Amino acid sequence: MTAADLTPLQRFVETRVFQGVVLALIIVNAIVLGAETFDGANMAAGAFLPIVDRIIVYAFVAEIGVRIIAWRGAYFRNGWNIFDFLIVAVSVGAATSGLAALRAFRVLRVLRVITVIPRMRVVVSALLDSIPGIASVGVVLTLIVYVFAVIGANLYGDDHPALFGNVLQAMYTLFQVMTLEGWPDIAGKVNQTHARSWVFFLTFVLIATFTMLNLFVAIVVRVVEEDSEPVVDEVIDGQKAIRLEIGALRREIEKLSERLER
Repeated sequence: MTAADLTPLQRFVETRVFQGVVLALIIVNAIVLGAETFDGANMAAGAFLPIVDRIIVYAFVAEIGVRIIAWRGAYFRNGWNIFDFLIVAVSVGAATSGLAALRAFRVLRVLRVITVIPRMRVVVSALLDSIPGIASVGVVLTLIVYVFAVIGANLYGDDHPALFGNVLQAMYTLFQVMTLEGWPDIAGKVNQTHARSWVFFLTFVLIATFTMLNLFVAIVVRVVEEDSEPVVDEVIDGQKAIRLEIGALRREIEKLSERLER
């Protein structure tokens, strides 16, 4: 659908000004929600922060209503629009509910920034597209952790029951090692009773952390690059079309100039 085919209301909701106002509201809403977590800010602002929060909720509802009026049934044929609609619906329920657990879900409104900024939509789409590849790597990684957990439980379980008492405790310990968070302390405790345990931990870190976890990053990067190519191609095609139109206009102007000179 070209710009000429859009109704005035559709063109209005797609303008940068309208999108900028929505983005500004999301940013202000994020600041307000964060400020409400500080007791000093709540005491200083009084009822101001809740009022601003409620106004922003009404503004989001009005925005969604305008978009639905503009696009009608076509609005719900776009996955990002459905995401927006659900976020605002949950926000309305959270804002009007007295339950603290539900009110905490008001922060979901901040996620609307994803739908406002096209580049962020590309990243999220890439993450969703990479789920099958990540799941495959996750299964392999789980098998590796399980194998090393069984080995660790058999080798070190008797001397270190808190770390390798059974396969589940061993898997949890190896998960900590895999994240590289405090793993030298774990390896140091085991090394006090098993001098050659460094071979076990070094092998596990090399396979599970430096190899398998990097595969997750590689999959996401590859999918991001693939999803970004259509966007880049679209921009290039748009630039080519603009150049062709400019060239045609120049030729028309030259023809008119020649006729006037005659």
